Amino acid sequence: MTDTEKKLTEGLQKYLPKEALPTIVEWLVKYKVFLKITQKRVSKLGDYRPPSRGYGHRISINHDLNPYSFLDVMVHELAHLVTYEQYKRTVKPHGREWKSNYQDMMRVFLGKEIFPADLEKAIEDYLQNPSASNCSDEHLYKAFKKYDAPSTTTLPHGFKKTFVEELAEGTKFLTATGQVFVKGIKLRKRYQCKQVNTGRLYVFSPIVEVYYRPFSKEE
Repeated sequence: MTDTEKKLTEGLQKYLPKEALPTIVEWLVKYKVFLKITQKRVSKLGDYRPPSRGYGHRISINHDLNPYSFLDVMVHELAHLVTYEQYKRTVKPHGREWKSNYQDMMRVFLGKEIFPADLEKAIEDYLQNPSASNCSDEHLYKAFKKYDAPSTTTLPHGFKKTFVEELAEGTKFLTATGQVFVKGIKLRKRYQCKQVNTGRLYVFSPIVEVYYRPFSKEE
């Protein structure tokens, strides 16, 4: 094992299932990926950036994902990298080329007792036609959420946890990072929401978990 492989293995062992580590490390080294573990982000779980301005392949992943979700997001982003290597910018980000690479790479980890049986079944179903994010698939998203560590967040008095899709338009809600938004209109599959203190617009998956109490619209 090289020094780079050793450092990656040591750095990722708390984020990934142990059995998946060697393959992920092999891929990261092969493609010379700069990997960044980030703070929780409201709008995404991870992202991939192709080489530019002297940088190589870059992948970032939220630090707070459970190991199974972290592995799925890692494979999702690595599939973007492989697709870029093959086609550059000539294909759609989540087109059939990406889908094929994601399916092939994710199946490397199936049938090896890496995932619990119920989660593996949900992944297999999802792989029939993967979408832009596992957050877009309600069944898969909730299957992954079952394996989150118990929340240590103390909610303000009167708040409850819910999904964005269950809130009425115009309702204020709180994210896990403490930001306040107002739910807006639905844009195809996602909801446009306005951040209260900045007025900036963000899009939310309908099944993102948020915190809610009956604010008045004037509050």
